Amino acid sequence: MNEQDDITAGMAVPKVVPPDGERTPVLMVVGGPRTSIGRVYRITSDLLLGRAGEADVWLDGEGVSRKHARVLRDGTSVTLVDLGSKNGSWVNGEKVDRRALSAGDLVQVGAHHLLRFTWQDQLDEAAHRTLMDNAIRDGLTGACNRTYFLDQLRKEVSAAMRHGDALSLALLDLDLFKVINDTHGHAAGDLVLRHFARTVNTLIRSEDTFGRIGGEDFSLILRACPEGEAVKVMDRIRQEVEQLDLMHGDTRVVVTVSIGVAALQAGVATSDVMLMEQADKAMYRAKRAGRNRVAGSAPES
Repeated sequence: MNEQDDITAGMAVPKVVPPDGERTPVLMVVGGPRTSIGRVYRITSDLLLGRAGEADVWLDGEGVSRKHARVLRDGTSVTLVDLGSKNGSWVNGEKVDRRALSAGDLVQVGAHHLLRFTWQDQLDEAAHRTLMDNAIRDGLTGACNRTYFLDQLRKEVSAAMRHGDALSLALLDLDLFKVINDTHGHAAGDLVLRHFARTVNTLIRSEDTFGRIGGEDFSLILRACPEGEAVKVMDRIRQEVEQLDLMHGDTRVVVTVSIGVAALQAGVATSDVMLMEQADKAMYRAKRAGRNRVAGSAPES
């Protein structure tokens, strides 16, 4: 018998009839970290809530267990089941072991995470997705914006340190970008930024977080990835960027990138700020060594 069978065995599941029309049940984050508010999780099948890496709804923070709760869907029935979490699961302020959810119910997980259960149609989803993209993404490149990225970095470093997981951070700086703008114009610079971001996105995993943190400065969080592996990934990106064939009018625009990589070290306390500083130093070593290369972290001399 699997975990879901244990949860549902011998228990009647009340039906919750959705409003008229084709609608999907969702959990919308309405309380918690600022950059998470508004995020929507579609309930097309069962969802695991918690701070485990495999959680469908990843919630990291005070009072959240690794496998905290599960949301079960059976047709038009949606049920929240606590998985024996240390601090419990709450619906509308009441601690519950199991509760069929109705539209508008508020689900609390841990001390700070609050999610509203509701139903959305396709128009609702499209409008909400647009609003969220506008809030967290850079309009030119589609990468995460600086505010969202730095918040994600803080959470990822905190979680990785707590659980002893591997985590790497890369800083990517386009070489001689000012020269591109001065020589070819800002339209060419925008072209380079868009194609660069598109190239990176084709080479990273869905669990990685890619952000634009400055004009031509980008960064990448590689979850569960030690430094040696991260350096290899970044060198593949460097090679693909070098091979970009970009034309601005009749002129070919040459693009290269210098990349610095740093990673959490076992047993060494590190903050998000410290990790960013280490990656920044590595990136400048790559610049000083001639650009168009990847540098890993190194001990201070």
